Parts: sequence; C-alpha cells; structure tokens
Amino acid sequence: MRKQGRKIINTRQTGRRAGAWLLAALFVFGISLPGLPARGEGRWSTLTEGRDTLTDSFLVDEFSGTVTATFLGDCTLGGEEKSRNSALGFLRRIKDNGTAFPMRFLKELTAADDLTVANLEGVLTDRSLKKVEKKYNFSGPTAFTEILTSGGIDGVTLANNHSHDYGDAGYEDTQNALDAAGIGWFGTDAPAVWTNEDGLKIGLIGVATSLSGNRYKRYKAQMQTLRELGCAAVITVMHAGTEYSYKPDEYQKQIAQRAIACGSDLIIGHHPHVVQGYEEKDGVPIVYSLGNCSFGGTTHAKDSDALVVQADLTFENSVLKAVRLRFYPISITSDPRYNNYSPMFLTGEDAERVFRKMRESTGVDPSASAGTPPGAAQ
Repeated sequence: MRKQGRKIINTRQTGRRAGAWLLAALFVFGISLPGLPARGEGRWSTLTEGRDTLTDSFLVDEFSGTVTATFLGDCTLGGEEKSRNSALGFLRRIKDNGTAFPMRFLKELTAADDLTVANLEGVLTDRSLKKVEKKYNFSGPTAFTEILTSGGIDGVTLANNHSHDYGDAGYEDTQNALDAAGIGWFGTDAPAVWTNEDGLKIGLIGVATSLSGNRYKRYKAQMQTLRELGCAAVITVMHAGTEYSYKPDEYQKQIAQRAIACGSDLIIGHHPHVVQGYEEKDGVPIVYSLGNCSFGGTTHAKDSDALVVQADLTFENSVLKAVRLRFYPISITSDPRYNNYSPMFLTGEDAERVFRKMRESTGVDPSASAGTPPGAAQ
C-alpha cells in the first residue's frame, strides 16, 4: 500500500475545533463510535447507540493508495440444533478438525488483503435460548469466533434473515462474542466504519430484504452519517433475492438502484445460496450474489458453486478514483461426497462453470476479471 500526504488528528490531543466537529456529528445523528482494534491493520467502529468510546483519530487529509477488500458469502457457523452435531454436522467437523479447518484454503487470500468481510448467517451463543418460530434456526457456540479469526476475517455483516433466529437475546450474544474476539460487525440497525492505519475511512452498510419505506429512510440517514464522519468510500452489503434463483430479482435491483442514488461506491450481495452475476450501473459495480461460503445449514448443498470477490479501491488524496474487482470461483466443500464446510478454490473447467452462471445471470462476462487463486500456476 502506497502512503503519502498522511495527516492524522488524534481526538484526544487536538484543540476544540477538530474535537467539536466530530462530537457535533455524533450528537446530531444520535450515535457513538466504539473503537474496536482489528487483528490486522485498521480499526472497526460500529455505530450504535449507548456506546461512549470515540475512535482515536480521523482523517483530515490525505491518503493515496489502494485498499484491498475481500468479500465472502453466507457463513453459518453451526447449524440447526437437530442436525449440527450429527456425523456429518458442522460441530462434528470442528471437533474432529479444529477451528482452522473451514477457512484453511481461503486464508492465504484473506490474510494478504487489508480487509475481509463475511456474512455471518446465524447466532453465536452459549445459552439455551428460545427459538423464533420459523423453518430454520441456525446457531453455534461463541468459541466459533475462532473460525473467523483463524480465517483472516476482520468483520461480518449481521444484516440477514438468521441473525435473530433466537430473538434479541441471541443477536446481542452474537455481538458480544464478536466484540470479545476483536471482530468488527455491522447490521441493518448499525453501520460501521473501518479505518486503515493512515486514517482513511471506509463505511459499510448492511441491507436485508429490500429498501422500501422506513428501511430506505434509515439507509439514507446511515449513508449521511458515514459521509459526515469522513468516509472516503461506502460499501453496501445486501442480503436479498430469491433463494436458488440464478437471476437477480426486483428487490435486489431496487436495493442497488437506491443505494447508488444515495452514493454507495460498491454493492456486494448474498442470500440466494447460489452465484449470480455482476454489472455496473453509473460506474458502480454490483455483485448480486456470492452464494454460500462455509455454510453449516446443510450437509448436502443443492449447488456447491460460489464466489469470493476482491475489490481494489484506489484513492488519490482521499478521493476514490477506481474500484477494480477480481472474481475467485470456489466450491463450498472440499469433499465431493458431502458438504464438509471447508471451501476451496476452483480452476479450469470448474471455474468456467461458475463464470458461465454469472454470464447467464446478468449478461456480463466476468472472466476477464478472474483472480488467480493462491498457489495456482501464474
């Protein structure tokens, strides 16, 4: 990463003008920024009410360089109570192989970037909580945060349809477990700011289902907050679409259209459990669905093809100049007999199969942006 023109103000050491600017923004939008040290370079701050710790510093000017962010699809670290400890269940795989097992093939990629974000689809809790009445309820123990940390995952989105499978109590347990492990998080109710070591801020907003009515009002307010706090780029992570459909539906297109209108610089999606394509609108890249990643929700997936996406965000004097994507086709299992919850990279004809699905989804050919998996021949 190239660094130049670095100028950081520490909020604990500056005069009244800088400190008052940040405090005014926090007061106006009714939030506070908890500074959560990331395990690697950078710092997460989740914008929630009732927290009183400010980030150590904020960017004044100027950062020039490239930030590389990696995005993973649906990660269910556990599963349903009735099956997760079965012979092929997620808990048994971790018991037999350790917490580094699920991300063992992806770690070389995620460890080399600046920021890795996954969709954590389920609850992490050590309590016996009452399930919400629905078809599937996913959970795992809080110790499974080690799967994320050992896999080089810096932050997760909780903006999905399984983060409340055990009500508000389960949602809070998940947040507390992530905080304790030093993993950043954001949800529909709480956007986040990731700050690199030079003070450059990138905002992340989670969207679930749609951007209609009050959801759209909340999204616009969150976007305004992130910009007021000095984010040089904002990424929207959406969890929407029709399950097992290879084409984006109207809700996904609505989210993309409204997010772009509000100023989002990149849109990454999941929820359909299969790969969908990408396209650009008004210069903003949209990846509609990554599919699954380490997905404990089933022992035999209907479709094991999925996608990891890396985005290179290039800045000049803290102004975003370009977003370049690289696509890495994966299988969500490295055992052809069943889902072993340990994704691996695909190459050759297998990778081309994933790209073909993407082309048929949106009509845009992604193969020119194919990434080379770590360890593959250059």
